[in-house]
Amino acid sequence: MPQPSIQAPGESAGPIVFDTASVPFGGRLEAWNAAFGSLNAITVSGESGACPGSRSENWLLGGGLIISQTSVTPARFVRDRARARRDSLDHLVLRVLRRGRGRLRHAGFEATTEPGELVLFSMHETWSVDWDDAEWVSLCIPRDLDLRLTAGLASLPPGLQRGAGAGLLADLMLALPARISPARPDEIPTLAGALQTAIGACLLSGPSFAATAPAGDATASLAKERVRRAILRNIGSARLTPAQLAVAAGVSRSALYRLYEAEGGVARYIQSVRLSLAHAALRDPLQAETSISAIAEAHGFPAPSDFSRAFRVAYGMAPSEVRGALAAGQAVPIPQRLRLPRPAPARDLASIIYAAPGSR
Repeated sequence: MPQPSIQAPGESAGPIVFDTASVPFGGRLEAWNAAFGSLNAITVSGESGACPGSRSENWLLGGGLIISQTSVTPARFVRDRARARRDSLDHLVLRVLRRGRGRLRHAGFEATTEPGELVLFSMHETWSVDWDDAEWVSLCIPRDLDLRLTAGLASLPPGLQRGAGAGLLADLMLALPARISPARPDEIPTLAGALQTAIGACLLSGPSFAATAPAGDATASLAKERVRRAILRNIGSARLTPAQLAVAAGVSRSALYRLYEAEGGVARYIQSVRLSLAHAALRDPLQAETSISAIAEAHGFPAPSDFSRAFRVAYGMAPSEVRGALAAGQAVPIPQRLRLPRPAPARDLASIIYAAPGSR
């Protein structure tokens, strides 16, 4: 069966391109799902006899920042909880339609978007979207690209973004593909930096931001993101104390204690992160040959007995039982956990596009 056109960038700053135009009618939907099915399941609208198809151009701008231009025939996209848990993507996304219409049902909002309207959402959510014959531009922003920027965006209500600033940013995003296509590789960082500045200026300043995202909320989000990254950097240290974490995250000890008071304290939060990441490692097929004691030590538990005891209290089963259940093909509940910066192994084109920098 003819394969869809997939072009990866070479020495130029060109995009990764996916196009079903070269695939016969009967195989287009299968090829489309083969490329992007890990992100969302794609079905064709039964109300239209149009030949199913899609074209997607994806520019990797550095630091995990991605600009995509996508066109689709009438279709439905569904991202369920299983997919969201499996790929652990949590990029923030800004999207604007160039033509067509989308009826969006995300976990945090519902909206019908028209051309020129800007939508904000997170990829860790579930969704169901019905597309007319449509084309859009998306900007995907990893949460650790710029902590102040992403903390500000995360404090905004998801869904349609209103106001002159949102409209100006939408216009800029629609113009981006034509500007990025001819750009030289050495020009890409300039465009990416200007884009980040524009997002902050258009969405994270002025009366509308002050009304929807109080400074205290944005500051707390930023501080928690710093703490998260500090824990990940020091996850193997058994002697990571709240005092050391405060220094590593650049916050005061009193502020750190206030941030996690509702979660039972800082020490309890650190241990919950260690255990959740260890639980994920035990389920990881790529670490099936790694001993349980080695996984325990890598996550700050030098004594296997301490790890086993804390793990059983948290999850109701021993680490060895998790391994045994997986080996027997039994389902193991996936706990709520901190999202890892390392993506799942690449399985399709979506996995490659959204992979963390350096892991492609």
